Amino acid sequence: MFGPLRGRSEEMARALAVVHAAARHGRGGVLLVSGPPGIGKTALVTEVRRQSSALKLRVVGGKCDEIEQVSPGAPVIALLRSGRHPLLEASEYEEISVSASEPLLLVERIATHLEEAAKAQPLVITLDDVHWVDRTSRFLLRTLVSRLAGLPVVWVFAGRDSSLKGDLVCGDPILVEEIPLGPVATADLVAMAHDRLGRMPGTRARRFLDALDGSPVLATHLIDQLVRDTAGGGVDRMEAQFHGSIAHRLAALPEVAGHLVQLVAVAGGVLPTREAAGLLGAAAGDERVDSEGACEQAIDAGLLVVNGAALGFRHDLVREAVYASIDASRRHEIHRALAAQCLAAGRVPMAAAHAREACRPGDTAAAAILISAAETLVDPNPGEAGECAALAFRTLRVTQPEWQGLSRRCLAVLCRTERATDAVAVADAIAAQTGDADVLGEVEARVASALWFGGRVDELRARTGRALRAATLSPSVTARLQAAGTLADAGLARGDTALRHTEAVLEEARSNGDREAVTLALWAAAVAAGNESRHLQALRHYQDIRSLACTDHLADEIAELQSLDRHEHAQALLRRLHPDSERLTDVLPAVHRAQMWLDFHLGRLDDADAAARALAELGLRLGTQLLALEAFVVQAAVSLLRGDLQTASAQLKRAEGLTHIDDALRDPALAVMRGWLGAAQDDLKSAVEVLLPLLRDTGGARPYRQLLPWWTGWYEELGSTPAGEDLAHLMAEAAHTTAARNPGVPSFEGVALNLLGRRMRDLEMIERSAKMLAASPRPLFRAGGAESLGRALLAAGRRTEGLEQLDHAWDEYHTIGAHHPRAAVQRAMREAGARRVKWCAVATPNTGSIALSKAEQRVAALISAGHTNKSAAAELGISVNTIGTHLRSVFKKLNIQSRVQLTNALHGHGETLWLTESSGMASSS
Repeated sequence: MFGPLRGRSEEMARALAVVHAAARHGRGGVLLVSGPPGIGKTALVTEVRRQSSALKLRVVGGKCDEIEQVSPGAPVIALLRSGRHPLLEASEYEEISVSASEPLLLVERIATHLEEAAKAQPLVITLDDVHWVDRTSRFLLRTLVSRLAGLPVVWVFAGRDSSLKGDLVCGDPILVEEIPLGPVATADLVAMAHDRLGRMPGTRARRFLDALDGSPVLATHLIDQLVRDTAGGGVDRMEAQFHGSIAHRLAALPEVAGHLVQLVAVAGGVLPTREAAGLLGAAAGDERVDSEGACEQAIDAGLLVVNGAALGFRHDLVREAVYASIDASRRHEIHRALAAQCLAAGRVPMAAAHAREACRPGDTAAAAILISAAETLVDPNPGEAGECAALAFRTLRVTQPEWQGLSRRCLAVLCRTERATDAVAVADAIAAQTGDADVLGEVEARVASALWFGGRVDELRARTGRALRAATLSPSVTARLQAAGTLADAGLARGDTALRHTEAVLEEARSNGDREAVTLALWAAAVAAGNESRHLQALRHYQDIRSLACTDHLADEIAELQSLDRHEHAQALLRRLHPDSERLTDVLPAVHRAQMWLDFHLGRLDDADAAARALAELGLRLGTQLLALEAFVVQAAVSLLRGDLQTASAQLKRAEGLTHIDDALRDPALAVMRGWLGAAQDDLKSAVEVLLPLLRDTGGARPYRQLLPWWTGWYEELGSTPAGEDLAHLMAEAAHTTAARNPGVPSFEGVALNLLGRRMRDLEMIERSAKMLAASPRPLFRAGGAESLGRALLAAGRRTEGLEQLDHAWDEYHTIGAHHPRAAVQRAMREAGARRVKWCAVATPNTGSIALSKAEQRVAALISAGHTNKSAAAELGISVNTIGTHLRSVFKKLNIQSRVQLTNALHGHGETLWLTESSGMASSS
């Protein structure tokens, strides 16, 4: 081998063996090539591509760029049009490209094309410089690798960071080969010099080659210079000489050509020629500047190369050397120019990236670009928008005339992106610098949402009250402040008082006609209605907010849909807001909250726990402590259902540590969990003492009351004390009120009837409630209805019927992993003299076909029958991502790596009958 591949024969052989075996045997795989800059990763990948093409494998490839990290999914999307025979036609590629802001839709479309291509011919997909992969591309790659597992698709990733394996593969049962590239032996570098010079280098040159630290790419660039240099100097000197050589060549260029090379370097190493010409003309103040001539000069100097319609560098080390040679002020100037151009062209994420690099204290031009980018990114990428707004504000100086206007725009973005801590800090800074009552009023109304999410409702009420006492306020500002104050009342007031007050303020806001005042008043009215369990009324208010072209409360609308048992509608709306659950900063905390509750209500405890962890992390970091509180509560509830009382107790302690939240908001949540924990520990007296004040309170406890485990055995035991009897009465009364205010909701009506029947020991009523709860979409409610009916039937001497109901409850609890109530049911059945084989199966190993859940069995049956992920999803009525999750679990439990192995494993171990039955279940479902 010659050039940068000198000394790489072993690594090259391994790479080719992995790629060709994985492609030819149809199982697919991943090859990870890692190493420091200049170690020969690109050369090795290029050779893999060349030899794979010679063997008639279909090869596509691309690379990631440092600046392109802000263009979501660009490296992966570009793969589809790479090479002489691209995978997609131009029209198909355009259709894919417009989905970049919707990662789930994007990954589905890309996966469909790749699956079809792999059926026709094995695919080798290479991606270089993955250490610069953007968040969306990382999600796409991770999902596609899992999705295409078992197909003849081989992924070849090259990058500096070997730890990227966990991000790109995530432990899926797929063939993974890692090839770390270390330094090349000096003898091979000497051979490289011989290849280039046609003679062996001298002794001093060999010593210098030895100081290259085994970098073949640097050797390729420097051998001619090194063999003439007798000074030595080691790696540091080598790098200095390399940078000095690049700087010398750059300085030797005419001014316009030098500016062009700098532009390409600051742009990230790739710059379309048309844009380069425009930037050159703007910098020179003359649109007639000879950009073509400058380009030729830069190419002749060995600094730039042409890649299609764009200019770039032949290696990243060249770009890095050029970038390092540019004066800091000049770099900032170029970044600012690139930011302005990208913003004008609609490439907002890239504009934001350049503006961040350009920002320096007092740079209002860069700050203005940042806040403009943030305002555009609020909906598609709230995390990025919030970061841009926060940086823009830090860049500004109070003495600048633009400070107040830009700061207020920053505040608006920070509030919409739920960065509570930053928003309050900006609002306080503006308030300290203004004497205008209307400006102060607008700021206080704006920051109301941040104070709310931060759990600082007392402060919200106080601040709006002070602002309203100003002598002169415009009608619109007055309306906004009144609505903001009403939001505080909705969180703190009790009973119907808050509801009547918020509705009155809403009417006033509507008569005033100020859109922001109406939005705030609708929000306050919705909160008050939700606290009073009037969920349909709350839903209508949130829908009215959406009719004002405001999407800030879609997550709250989703929550109310869930309360009304409209989980399918909630899931459909959530898909609009939650394109990528893996990307924490790209989704608002409120959206994580909606996902968390949806997963919890539907019994997806693992997913609910994961969403709660994400929400807690995000809430603590951004200051939305009210949402962090809910996250800790859900984590505790999941732990209690699993029987992990120690973890539940730890989560409660974390919730108790949220001391910045007003007690009126924090205490009800803590009371519900303390009461549940006490009951789980068989300390019913403690549970009653904690829960009784909560049920007597008609205010802010209602959002958490649905977490009360009314279905458990301790409910029957409460009547042993007068206090417990009072608690049972209050629980039944609260359930009846909720059901009456939400007619037609099976969960509420079933619970109300169930509690009443159990208090009255009316078996017929309990039977009717169980039938109602069987229609609930919430597994815990279905199980609770069956459990309470089973216990009642046993008490009535109807053993066979009672055990049948308890069997059903056991299955429901077992399916969702609610081990604690499942154990209680099992004890009740054992006390009735029953034994079940399935109880023993609970302790079976987590491997082999016996470990597969029913859902996994159905997926395995369809996939082994030849279905794709997409067709299996359509057959079962679930998402493609869920199919992928189940399939990964199946592969792991069966210790296999491909679909072919799945079919062989199941049919080869006497599972044909099982497969037939599973397929029948799939079809019937």
